[in-house]
Amino acid sequence: MALEILAIVVTPINEVAKYLFGSLKQQIRYLTSYNTNIQNLQSQVSELQLTRQRVQTLAEAAQRNSDELFLDVQKWLEDTTVEKLEEQQRDFIDEVNINKKCFKGLCPDLSSRLRLSKQAVRLAETFHTLQEKGNNFPEIGISHPRPPPNVELVRTTTIVENILPRDSLMNALMRALGDSNIRSIGVHGMGGIGKTTLVKKINNELDGHKLFNKVIMVIVSKDPDLMKIQDDVARRLGMNLEATSTNVRASKLFERLETEEKLLIILDDVWKPLKVEDVGLPGGCKLIVTTRMQEVCDQMKLQKIIKVEPLSKDESWDLFESKAGYVVTLPNLEPNAQNIVAKCKGSPLAIAALGSALKSVEEEYVWNNALFVLSYPTRSDLEGIMPEVVTSISFSFERLESPEIKKCFLYCCLFPEDYNIDLGDLRDYGIGERFLKVGGTLDNASDKLLSFIKKLKDCCLLLEGDKEYSVKMHDVVRDVAICIRGDAAYGFLVNHSKDVLRDPLECPQVLSLLIRENDDIRIDQESFFEDNKSLEVLDLKGWWKWGGQNRFIMPTPQSISCLTNLKTLHLAGCDVSDKISLLGGLRKLEILNLSNSIVKTLPEEIGNLVNLRSLDLDGAELSFVARNVISKLSYLEEFYMSHEYTEWDTMTSGGEYNANLKEVELLSRLSRLSICIKDTKTEPHVSWLNNLKQLFIRDAYTWSYYNRDPQHQLVYLNEVNPLEYWHWVYKLISTSVGLNLELTVCFGIKNVADLVALRDLKQLEELEVSGCDDIEYLIGIDESNKDSQDSFNTLKKITLLNLNGMKKIYHGPTPSTGFFGQLRFLYVYGCHQIKNIFSANLLLAIKRLEYLSVRDCSSLKEIVGGENEDEVPAGDHSCLLPQLKTLELYNLSSLTGFYQGDIPISCPLETIDVRGCRNLKKFPLAPQTASYLQTFEAETDWFDALEWADQSHKAIFQPCISHEDG
Repeated sequence: MALEILAIVVTPINEVAKYLFGSLKQQIRYLTSYNTNIQNLQSQVSELQLTRQRVQTLAEAAQRNSDELFLDVQKWLEDTTVEKLEEQQRDFIDEVNINKKCFKGLCPDLSSRLRLSKQAVRLAETFHTLQEKGNNFPEIGISHPRPPPNVELVRTTTIVENILPRDSLMNALMRALGDSNIRSIGVHGMGGIGKTTLVKKINNELDGHKLFNKVIMVIVSKDPDLMKIQDDVARRLGMNLEATSTNVRASKLFERLETEEKLLIILDDVWKPLKVEDVGLPGGCKLIVTTRMQEVCDQMKLQKIIKVEPLSKDESWDLFESKAGYVVTLPNLEPNAQNIVAKCKGSPLAIAALGSALKSVEEEYVWNNALFVLSYPTRSDLEGIMPEVVTSISFSFERLESPEIKKCFLYCCLFPEDYNIDLGDLRDYGIGERFLKVGGTLDNASDKLLSFIKKLKDCCLLLEGDKEYSVKMHDVVRDVAICIRGDAAYGFLVNHSKDVLRDPLECPQVLSLLIRENDDIRIDQESFFEDNKSLEVLDLKGWWKWGGQNRFIMPTPQSISCLTNLKTLHLAGCDVSDKISLLGGLRKLEILNLSNSIVKTLPEEIGNLVNLRSLDLDGAELSFVARNVISKLSYLEEFYMSHEYTEWDTMTSGGEYNANLKEVELLSRLSRLSICIKDTKTEPHVSWLNNLKQLFIRDAYTWSYYNRDPQHQLVYLNEVNPLEYWHWVYKLISTSVGLNLELTVCFGIKNVADLVALRDLKQLEELEVSGCDDIEYLIGIDESNKDSQDSFNTLKKITLLNLNGMKKIYHGPTPSTGFFGQLRFLYVYGCHQIKNIFSANLLLAIKRLEYLSVRDCSSLKEIVGGENEDEVPAGDHSCLLPQLKTLELYNLSSLTGFYQGDIPISCPLETIDVRGCRNLKKFPLAPQTASYLQTFEAETDWFDALEWADQSHKAIFQPCISHEDG
């Protein structure tokens, strides 16, 4: 019994003793591991900063791609700034330093050490958690596609943009949109009268307007494709509609649109009544319909109908005079000009077409003929188009100076309504159809095409496209062109891009066949092309959408081998893997495009294409190229190789040799080349590469590359030592074209001037340096590299991102005349050791800087400052940064001034944006700056707390400011 009682008493005492001993042991461990814990914390901070740099680099890449960061990524980046990390450690670091000073560390405060050691462990754990979270971001994703804008701005490039739309039409339409009792509006008028221009202007006008939360504009066209209309609406909502029945898609679209409040749908170019419920549009949305026919408005029971009337007499004359020029005022021509305008009956398109055709023409007989032609307008069956419009366009067409430019114009009507016609494709078609037949090179053909396009735009027969390097055709002009094309003198051209083909074609005379991006077409029958042996141009094209997630690969039939007259063959997005050898029999081929296709191998038979001038394999799936095939293509001028292919001069597992890179060097006519290589130590014949007009060469390991075309050149180096890596690439740099140099996460270089001096980069125009932690000075000049100063005279733009080791942008003696003399744009982001942007001795050299943006530089004290002996010049300060128009200052916690002292900021600033600069107490804007200022964004608290030498200056800038909550 006594033992039991003793056990009851002793056991708790033992447990308490264990706890106390364990706790004491832990406390002793904290004390003995003090220095280790402090070092671990410092190491953890460094590792976290490296992780942040990687995430920041990915975030910047995503933002350049217009993606939006996830909120947790944004929050993580905010929580891991140098400023935030310093803030969490500030008191801790101060106390650690005090502890060190206590008898030089010989008599430390033990209680303080114990507490600091514990705090170091806790902080390290906190930062480790942050680091692990950051390390997971690349795996789980840091960004997502940006949501579609509420209003998608559309280009309003139009033949008559200087006349239409008239204010009265805009006002009438805006009033109808603002009337809650009107749910649907019809805009009707003759073809070419300006309906589309009107609704495009309305669309753009509503951007930022409170009337609607979302505006969606889609083109319906003469032959409406319900699935395309649904896809266009879905794209504006960020939806991906699956290729199911239109009814199912309509239901899904309806459900989604029902969630939208204050929604406007614009249906442009409607030819026949459209049931909006078939599309999936809810009855609650507001609707605008444009059409040539009023009966469409009536049958769709649109509540408000607005008619776009012809131009008035004065408007007509103004438009005609703007197109025809000074000749309309010549005494002998003015009567004819007045009569021609009158006969156009106020049609903007007719007036513009005729005016452009007669521009600067002084011969009276030409004007007499124009008036005669217009007096007997062409009758046509084109619905909703005035005969005068048809006659005007036909007259303008007949005035074109050559059969080739006429055929080029007619070729453009093969494409669907409102289609962006790629000029690269059009060049290839023109070579096949021979309206771009030239005795020279493919570049000569491209130049000839561009001269045609300029002339056709000047004549109002073509419009600028919505995409780069593209054109469009006005729907009325296209309708008239289709009528003209019926004349056999211009050849028989066919486009089946919208038709559904199930059986082999029986069109023995067809010259061009374009089957593009249409999975309804069935050409997988092996005999499909047997009766089309006259074909000279064939384009079969698969399609991609939604970032390549949905892809349609066009099959290639066996009978393609029958098309021995082909000169241009586009098989982009096709599967040719089992038919590629058949192409070797098409010996007249000059253009072969296999981009983004499944090719697998390039066999010996391809070497038979001895007339081939352009071979495009960009993006193709390709793993083997037979040896001695490329060298046989001796007429090749353009060679775009797949960047997946890097097997130059290797042997396959089956013992076959891949092509040798030297085969490419044997192509004496080559002017444009794109390739990817593995071994960057092997130096190709640089002198040969320098003769190319366009060159893209990439390293498969680091993705570093060199890119040059006639307008610019770019060296991009990634994760390498730029002083040692790819030594021969610098020899490729042309001295006649401006150079952009980008260094990303490079190492081994402390100063870009050393690289510039070593490589003699005399034409540097843009410089971007990102994540290169070894950089100490962007440009440091001393005796060893002083000759490189002149290389920076041509710089126009500098971008500096996350350079954690950079102390100064410029270090050295007062720069020579012209240094930074052309600099216009300067961006400095995430450079945490830099104390100022410009040293005073550099300031007077910078005369042309227009845009300065500085963000997230936690140690920055002044924009212009320097050593003690450096002083900003006294006197007239308007000479300092005399062309600076935009100034952005974000998250600069240590910034205390623009210049050292109270020197007034006298730059002609148009835009000022200051945020997160809490220690910037003085911002002495000179009063004259207010006359230039258009935008002044700042946090309310910051602006209100600014110290002004003269309070009247604050009153001057108060009306300019747009306050942001801090």
